[in-house]
Amino acid sequence: MAEQLISPAEPGGPRLPAPTSSRLLGPAALVSVAFLGTNALAYVFTVLAARVLAPAAFGELAALMGVLLVGSVPATGLQTAAALHLGRSHGSRGDGALARLHGAAVVTGLAVVATGVVAAAPLTALLHLPGTGSVAWLVALLLPSTLISGYQGMLQGAGRYGRLAGVNAFFGVTKLVGGTGGLLLGGTPAAALSGMTVASCAAALAGWLGCGRPGVARGLRAPVVSALRASGALLGFVVLLNLDVLLARHHLTATDAGEYAVGAIITKVAFWLPQGVGVVLLPRLADEAHRRRLLPAALALVGAVGAVLTLATAALGASALPLIGGSAYGDTLGAATWLFAALGTLLALAQLLLYSGIAVADRVAVGAVWVAAAAEGAVVEAMSATGRLALVPIAVTAAGTALLLVAVGLGRSGTARRPIE
Repeated sequence: MAEQLISPAEPGGPRLPAPTSSRLLGPAALVSVAFLGTNALAYVFTVLAARVLAPAAFGELAALMGVLLVGSVPATGLQTAAALHLGRSHGSRGDGALARLHGAAVVTGLAVVATGVVAAAPLTALLHLPGTGSVAWLVALLLPSTLISGYQGMLQGAGRYGRLAGVNAFFGVTKLVGGTGGLLLGGTPAAALSGMTVASCAAALAGWLGCGRPGVARGLRAPVVSALRASGALLGFVVLLNLDVLLARHHLTATDAGEYAVGAIITKVAFWLPQGVGVVLLPRLADEAHRRRLLPAALALVGAVGAVLTLATAALGASALPLIGGSAYGDTLGAATWLFAALGTLLALAQLLLYSGIAVADRVAVGAVWVAAAAEGAVVEAMSATGRLALVPIAVTAAGTALLLVAVGLGRSGTARRPIE
């Protein structure tokens, strides 16, 4: 999910500077560029993996990366909670506060790893993996990833945007180098994940140093509970964002699942390309006047970016998939790859509307995401039971679900609700 920029609070409650204030726009632009660069590096790795691995192996790696995003939701919640905690205390970086937040990051990371250990065997069976090696490295990767998010939240809440951008960029570069090294040396999904894990440990060390080497203190209940509450609003959308790839891996042949995974690269590009809009807009959404004025323009901008990408993908036709993954891909999907760009655009719009719902504590908007994910899974299961399931029907189902979610979000955004205090 996009990083949340939250400015230091004023006495009596959080206040944001005026929309034209350079106090926020400069740091927001800096962090947005770093965030988009990190995601660009992630997709460089994805494209490289699609060309190095066989379709069946790439389908395995893509499914595991989707699981990694789900497992990273507590880390995102932790980052949000840390930023809010320090923001409410005017960005105070006292040793006690940082030590408690660091302790919360360690506890959260260990809890996520323990959950991953319990889920390893069922996950291996569900995704039809050849062994447990890749899942083991995936579980290990969750610990440094959670710690990094905690450090980013500390820097974000303290208003140290330069260091935040630096830690984020260093994480993206080292993860790309580590994953690529493992991929080229080992040639398997497990080798790629092992390289990412080693690189992420180095990035976590850099984040710890960037935060001033905080210790660990007691009094963790409040930050851990805050992190869990923030995670609940984000988990449903992360599940929905990756559900179609996981369903394709579970129901289709390994070769078809690999081809769908390459198509999903287009979905992710269309989804992440306009993320800077949400990064800058998110802090404004809690203010009703700003929300009503800025949200329509933001939706229009995100939609325009997605429309251009969808039209470009349609113009490429059947050559779009081979251009990304190589000649081994594209035989089944053909010219239908534009569906993936449209899906990514709809998901980007849905995310922006979800941010608006979270900002005003709209439980209906948040609950709609879980309903959408359940509906998509039910439709795909029904098609599988009747023997009509294939690549294009999965993509169409995912796009239709995202479209309904956008419609619900638009309807809810026009309803007057009280923003979070």
